Amino acid sequence: MMRAALAFALLAGVAIAPAPGQAMEPYLPKTEKSFGKADADANGKVTAAEITPRAGKRFARMDQDRDGAVTAAEIDAALKRALDRRRDRIMAALDADRNGAVSRAELDRYVEAMVAAADGNHDGGVSLEEARNYRVAKLKKPATGDKSN
Repeated sequence: MMRAALAFALLAGVAIAPAPGQAMEPYLPKTEKSFGKADADANGKVTAAEITPRAGKRFARMDQDRDGAVTAAEIDAALKRALDRRRDRIMAALDADRNGAVSRAELDRYVEAMVAAADGNHDGGVSLEEARNYRVAKLKKPATGDKSN
């Protein structure tokens, strides 16, 4: 019964995703950008046929033994890999001295640099618009190894 429910959730594309970058199950898009990507025919509606290919790719990535079924152990392994990647990104961004721990001083420097980088009008604060622009600019920025923000 549990396996059938999981298979339905994986293939139906109706489950809600936990967080960006960590979604293991299909989800309906919540932003204009994700909706635009999902709406392959650009008709203003997302269908199961448009969501199913991405769901199938996720399913294939999780089905490590390629037996056509995803077990709880395979989901656990996929979640652990995602968690490990996230931990590694956090440490790379915040652990400036690379000693394997983030000090309060490193956190404070990171936050100060992030706010300064996002503060487009240099007034010492970040408006919602500046925060959105910063996020968009960060997403468009090519990976250069720069871990400053």
